Amino acid sequence: MGCEKSLSTAEIFKALSNPLRLNMVKLLATSDQMNVTEIYKNLNIKQAIASHQLNILRNKNILHSERIGKKTFYSLKHRQIIEAIDLVMSV
Repeated sequence: MGCEKSLSTAEIFKALSNPLRLNMVKLLATSDQMNVTEIYKNLNIKQAIASHQLNILRNKNILHSERIGKKTFYSLKHRQIIEAIDLVMSV
């Protein structure tokens, strides 16, 4: 594995090491896509916190975002991330 790939993988794990971001990814795994309102209401957090954390996940190439009208919808960029999370959690 090359150094760039290792760095990218480490950045993904670092992003997912935050419990809130991990819960966001797990929540998004239950749906094709969700908007910020759906996410912050499901997780019982403030909208600004949700938006900030979602931006981190998007910037680390974990989430895809799509603006439709006034709303931004988020989805998992790679569904295999859930398999990896499940595997790590089973250890």
